[in-house]
Amino acid sequence: MSNEAFDDRYELREFAPGTDDEGAPNAETGSWMQAVGLGFHEADPDAEGAARMASHFIADEETFLGVYVRKPFPGSVDETWPAGTFTWFRKALSWGDGSSVDTQAISAVTVRPTERRRGILRRMMTHALERGVAEGYAVASLTASEGTIYRRFGFGSAIRERAVRVRRERALPLLAPTSGSVSVVTPQWLADGPGKAVFERFHTRTPGSMVRNAGTWPVVFGLLGNDGQKAKDVRAAVYRADGSDGSDEVDGYVTWRVKEDRGSDTALEIVDLVYANDQAYTALWEFLLSIDLNDVVKYNRSRLDDPIVAALGDNRAYDVDHEEDHVWLRVLDVAAVLESRPFAVDGSLTLAVTDALGHTTGTYRLDVQEARGSVTRIADDADAAGSDVQLDVAELGALLIGSVSPVTLAAAGLVRAADTASIELLRAMLLPPRTPHGITYF
Repeated sequence: MSNEAFDDRYELREFAPGTDDEGAPNAETGSWMQAVGLGFHEADPDAEGAARMASHFIADEETFLGVYVRKPFPGSVDETWPAGTFTWFRKALSWGDGSSVDTQAISAVTVRPTERRRGILRRMMTHALERGVAEGYAVASLTASEGTIYRRFGFGSAIRERAVRVRRERALPLLAPTSGSVSVVTPQWLADGPGKAVFERFHTRTPGSMVRNAGTWPVVFGLLGNDGQKAKDVRAAVYRADGSDGSDEVDGYVTWRVKEDRGSDTALEIVDLVYANDQAYTALWEFLLSIDLNDVVKYNRSRLDDPIVAALGDNRAYDVDHEEDHVWLRVLDVAAVLESRPFAVDGSLTLAVTDALGHTTGTYRLDVQEARGSVTRIADDADAAGSDVQLDVAELGALLIGSVSPVTLAAAGLVRAADTASIELLRAMLLPPRTPHGITYF
């Protein structure tokens, strides 16, 4: 759809969410929320839930976009609701060594089925990325409900994750003894006490971790369900080290619920599992596998090289139910994002980057010394002949955290080099200090 035709049919509005004097969403915010709920098949929140959601949007300093039909049919929700929704806000991505980069986190992307294939998503996305560049973001991020939408806008799948289950009767004892102690606590104690501090330690040491939205915390702590209603079935436990140094610091926590199903497995479902060190992770898994009156433990956010597989008494107790993309990244400034991250080995490479939207097209020299990189843009076009490695901006986003190997993408024909040694060097340079693990949705 041409820009002229789009503008004849629609109006694009950018605004900040707001509330009225009673704390309820104002009219513009409320209609935007209704449109998002329609797009994701969500039940309408009650007044308290709507006010809480709006307060979270404001706390996260979100920027809303709405695409509005200029001439709606009488009685249509298009009279007040946007036909397309979109939001972005600042969210830090950890490199796992204490450093991070702020990302333009994109969420709540919907297009009304009656308005499909009219350029709404493209207009919202291009507007948002242009604003991201203007606001100084080096990279945009998102988690996707569908896996085929965002590559055409330059996003690459940077982290994958698995939904797994472990059968209790075959899992214990673990092959190596755990240390420390686990104690059951109330979700409210976790929320009032160490929960956020444990996550901050996890975030700092874990490549690919992203800070959480304000609205995420009550859900992961087990205070609210995904429907915004009070959760009544979630339990919580925390892990502490042996405490020989007198410290009472909590190094990990888990929240969970048990779902009984007559005629099928009774499953313990992990709501959130956060660990500041590997000892906490295995000890909390051992605790979960020791809980009686259930058949399997399910975890929907397992990393691809989950160490619990090696720890189990019988590794065939571990099954993968599903694997899919999780965090997608879109580079907006090649130099800024590469200079923000650590590197595993020193070296120099020249990268030719193509970008259909034009934000990053160019040829760049990456020089790494003592784990930090410096980047020089040496051409405004992607000079294949004058570069060591050629790739699209989507592949650069996929490689950024180090969870995806350039050797793998080269085998798929997506990364190219005259000399395979250049791709192997790039893989060595990008190797993260630990396996990337993203447990935050947005």
